[in-house]
Amino acid sequence: MTRRWTAPEVFKPLILTVLEQAGGELDAEEMFLELELVAEDRLLPGDSESTPEGELRWRYAARRARLALIEEGLMTKSRPGVWQLAGPSQRLG
Repeated sequence: MTRRWTAPEVFKPLILTVLEQAGGELDAEEMFLELELVAEDRLLPGDSESTPEGELRWRYAARRARLALIEEGLMTKSRPGVWQLAGPSQRLG
């Protein structure tokens, strides 16, 4: 079965790359703009559809990827509206 939209796992390495290039953190809206450029050739037609809550599917998947990266200790949830890599000391867990 082919996927209708991109899985969160696809966004994980892209998110890390964008944040590394940005110096470790980005405002959420800026993050989505950068991520859309980086992921453009990977996005599926269904990604531009909205979820029942009205959010674009690819943004929803990216947010789920962010939560997974936070759980894995690669990102931190320090300030609302900011996507941030975990510092070396935070990654040691």
